[in-house]
Amino acid sequence: MNESIIWHISNEKNFPIELFRNPKVSISVKNVPLNDWDKIVLNSAIGNLIFLQVNSEEWKKIGKEFAQKFSSHPQVTLTLILGTDGSKLESELVSNHMFFLETPLHKKEITVLIDKSFQVELYKRASIQIGATCLENIGFFDGVFELARKETKESRDTIKALESILEFESRMRKSQDAINLAMERVNELREKELLELHQVLIANKNLDVLREHELKDAIEVQSATEAALQFSRIEEMQLDQIIQAQNKLFEFTDNELKALLEENRELKKKLGLL
Repeated sequence: MNESIIWHISNEKNFPIELFRNPKVSISVKNVPLNDWDKIVLNSAIGNLIFLQVNSEEWKKIGKEFAQKFSSHPQVTLTLILGTDGSKLESELVSNHMFFLETPLHKKEITVLIDKSFQVELYKRASIQIGATCLENIGFFDGVFELARKETKESRDTIKALESILEFESRMRKSQDAINLAMERVNELREKELLELHQVLIANKNLDVLREHELKDAIEVQSATEAALQFSRIEEMQLDQIIQAQNKLFEFTDNELKALLEENRELKKKLGLL
């Protein structure tokens, strides 16, 4: 199992993010007192992540030296700096691997950011190992090819087999070039993903403010809707009264028509018309 370390530097504060499981990387947190931040000795783990929690006064004291040490350190995968007092921390040394976080902390996005950083570092190490293996085997295939040239007269099958080895060697050389290009692409994608995730953090902060305004607007809309419903109930009651009055009128009219028909019938009987 590959080991990745999160160096949590703070003044007796808890690590704010719950550790997550990664099937390929073993992640551990090492707590470091703020006064001992410059005593950290980084090893060759698959990813060293620096997570610093400081307030504005503490950052003024250590910020410059801290940024100089970790902003471009070859063994540091990512550096995250969280301001604990709500102030916006900054540094003159800007790096694609160093991000300043603000409260409230979006833990889900930070977790994804950390996980992506460790995965990219793991793929980078694997690419380097594959490349090194290819370079080691090139010498072996050179020797086999030399032997093949001396024995070409003995067997046609041997010639074909050694030609296949030669073709494989050529592919190995091309694969090494492709691996180098892939490593460069991985680094580019890694920097792009880190920047995009950082932009997501800023967007989520703005979204929280927007949701607060939407909540206030929703309360006002609810009050207006309740007033409209109350007015609709009054109109509905008045409509029911009108319908009842119409029904009574129709009933009265029917009775009158029946009486007139009966009176007309009696009159015809008297006149002998029936």
